[in-house]
Amino acid sequence: MTATDETGLVGKSTQDSSRLSPGDATRILVLPQLPYADAVYDALCAAALQPSCYEAGVRRGRSGASELYVRAVWPAGAPALADPARPYGLTIAWSHVTGWSVHDADERYALLDVDALAAPELVADAARHHARHGVGEPWVPTADGRWSEAVYLDIAISRFEDRPDGVW
Repeated sequence: MTATDETGLVGKSTQDSSRLSPGDATRILVLPQLPYADAVYDALCAAALQPSCYEAGVRRGRSGASELYVRAVWPAGAPALADPARPYGLTIAWSHVTGWSVHDADERYALLDVDALAAPELVADAARHHARHGVGEPWVPTADGRWSEAVYLDIAISRFEDRPDGVW
């Protein structure tokens, strides 16, 4: 698609095409988990569980190595949480090192028994369960499934892990 801007210059638009815009391409190179984070966020919103805080980034893990992460937070008192979970809040988190986990402000914690790159709908199902019942109530996956684009993130994670630490 060709577009003319307000100065009359003609350029190529990537809107509605399969090519990434320069901004999107750069953001994916820096934080390769962002497309996955976006898909999980969409699934959470579709389940009427829009988090109060949603973030993705790179942090130093306990070993000191860099770690990719995604985190969705519903603080204590959040209206999306049912009575058993509301006093404690809820955090559902992903790391390329540990996969998916859930915890609350009372320091109850559980690893989710799903693929590290689980289907976003499966992650949303876990969030829905814990939002209703709290972290103390174990969640059993209703299905098994991997994100449809997981192969690309697997490659990016391998590249992330192969780089000299601190260089990304």
